[in-house]
Amino acid sequence: MRNNNKKVLLFTAISFFLLLTESYFSDKLSSYWPLFQNIDILSDIKPSSVGSQKSTQKALQPTSPPHSPDSLRSSKASSENVSFNQYLLPGVIVDFKADTTQSALPKMMEKLAALNRGEKVKLRIAWFGDSMIEGDLITQTVRELMQNQFSGNHGVGFIPFRSITAGYRISATARSVGSWLDDNFKNRLFQEPLFFSGHVFYSNSGRLSLRDNTIKDSSQIVEKWLLCGPADSNTVIKVNKSARSIAAPSLFNRILIEKAPGPSIEVTVPNKQIALYGLSIEPEYGVMIDNFSFRGISGFELGKFDARLLDEISQSGAYDLIVLQYGVNVMFRSRDNNYDYYFRGMDPALKKLKQHLPNTEFLIVSTFDRAFPYGQKWKSAVGIDSLLKIQAALAYKNKIPFFNLYQTMGGNGTIVRWVEGGEQLAAKDYIHASPKGAVILGKQLYSAFMKDYQKKLRK
Repeated sequence: MRNNNKKVLLFTAISFFLLLTESYFSDKLSSYWPLFQNIDILSDIKPSSVGSQKSTQKALQPTSPPHSPDSLRSSKASSENVSFNQYLLPGVIVDFKADTTQSALPKMMEKLAALNRGEKVKLRIAWFGDSMIEGDLITQTVRELMQNQFSGNHGVGFIPFRSITAGYRISATARSVGSWLDDNFKNRLFQEPLFFSGHVFYSNSGRLSLRDNTIKDSSQIVEKWLLCGPADSNTVIKVNKSARSIAAPSLFNRILIEKAPGPSIEVTVPNKQIALYGLSIEPEYGVMIDNFSFRGISGFELGKFDARLLDEISQSGAYDLIVLQYGVNVMFRSRDNNYDYYFRGMDPALKKLKQHLPNTEFLIVSTFDRAFPYGQKWKSAVGIDSLLKIQAALAYKNKIPFFNLYQTMGGNGTIVRWVEGGEQLAAKDYIHASPKGAVILGKQLYSAFMKDYQKKLRK
């Protein structure tokens, strides 16, 4: 019995030591691993915890002003409050300015206006997200509506050489064969920079057969581009089984490998090391939306992009707009309602992107609704309002427009109604939209873009 008691004491001592160590580093750890959030056994007695809370509140001070009626009546505080509180508005893109008649994305809207005038320009949008946009969900609807409205030309845009969603994506049919290595956010193998997809591929004579299912006019001229990292000057690939020499001297290379009617292409890469990103099938001019989904991430990972690669992408003028749609993976515990750590983790990633992509506009799309079982019923996460405010604070501080997808889709309880209703608009995990639900969300986002476009036309 005494031996068992000693084991219990030893276990207790070791556990206490581990918790004590984790508590000391909890702020730093939670920025990278959210599972460590709110683990601090000394939080009630150590003075530093108060200081930490104050520093976080100070960082959020201009982005989370008070919402009381008295504060809204004060002159300067009033304009800041009214401006910030725009994040609660459904259906509109806000840029936290007092003048809501101004377009929130003026550069994008100018290109849409140019297309509407018949000018042959190309608007490129990179849409980052997690599994909520996986398989081109949401983005395929926005893309189709915008391409129909402006120019009528179609093209699916970026397709990686390999993807876990290839089997059920309907906007493109992609089949990869051969030997492939996938270096990505979660499995770093080499030192070559990761592309916007969060991946870089290497192949031993691998082949990708790709068909763009968005192209409806067989006579439309279609551009097929290879996106890759650096390669030797004598590198040869096969395009539709014909040998083709390529020049890829930079970290980021866009190489036009075919320009002709037809939605299909087959590319075989050499039996040598070359960093491969993917293929892009595009119209000569019009609207392009590239889907960059990566399952299970929070957005912090974007801070890992190589600054040199970002600079080269910026210099190439590759993207006019970057959309950032994250948040649902942050709500992985039903009782969480403090997401200050998300601000600390996401803020430097946003700053890095804006610093190295100075000519690109940005848009933050808020979290989707998700639910947990509380008692006997499924309900929207109790912390969703807190996370929305943090996401809006990130947009406000970094001068990035914001779109409240949660309020636009219906607000509290929407995901429950979508799951339990007859239309099956969401999956039974109470997290993901079904294909039908994703179409609704895509239409809502398209409508928000068009509202912003109308502001441009009125000016």
